[in-house]
Amino acid sequence: MKRTVSQSVFDNKDNLKASKLGHQDAVKELENTPVHMLDPANPNHPLNDGIFGYETKEFLNKQY
Repeated sequence: MKRTVSQSVFDNKDNLKASKLGHQDAVKELENTPVHMLDPANPNHPLNDGIFGYETKEFLNKQY
């Protein structure tokens, strides 16, 4: 069953604020996790440095 969600749901200030806070929490958690504890499939894992010819920071910026 296909459902349509009104754009006003996505533009709601409370939803945008909650989304931003959730993203900030996720970034803090990632920054506080030692890299050796990350799953190798995680693009932040040291094994993935230089992936696809890009340095990690540049590669991750391309994802966003």
